[in-house]
Amino acid sequence: MSFLNKIPRISLYVMASITILIAVLYFAGGSNEISINNNSYDQPVYTNLLLIWTYILFGLSVGLTLAFVIAKFVLNTIESPKSAIKPLCILVGGILLFVITYSLGNGTPLKLVGYDGPYNVYSWLKVTDMFLYVIYVLSISAFGVIIYSGVSKYFK
Repeated sequence: MSFLNKIPRISLYVMASITILIAVLYFAGGSNEISINNNSYDQPVYTNLLLIWTYILFGLSVGLTLAFVIAKFVLNTIESPKSAIKPLCILVGGILLFVITYSLGNGTPLKLVGYDGPYNVYSWLKVTDMFLYVIYVLSISAFGVIIYSGVSKYFK
């Protein structure tokens, strides 16, 4: 087995070992007592370490996924330039979906009793509506594709 084939296995063992070590530290590392609004709570000592490791793993997964997708796109485009049309259409369609759903969003500030936070403003309300509308469109599309694929089998 070549060294390149061993890299995924080695990285799996290293990341799993670090994760297990951090989990053991988190659960067995003790806790500090903190007070919030005259209530005392126990906070594990290694909470920040656990959160940072989670962010690192999330960043690695997103970064590597994007890197491999872009690399595959570039390699496929070099081999066959016509093959680049479909992914570009999907990208343009996704951008259009976000732009259209953002423009449909309502930015009117809400009247919330007891909330004076920074997120009840025009821009955040438009973004929230955008994400909700995107979820609706993609869920309906996925449901439609499932129905279509199930029904189309009977007509072929």
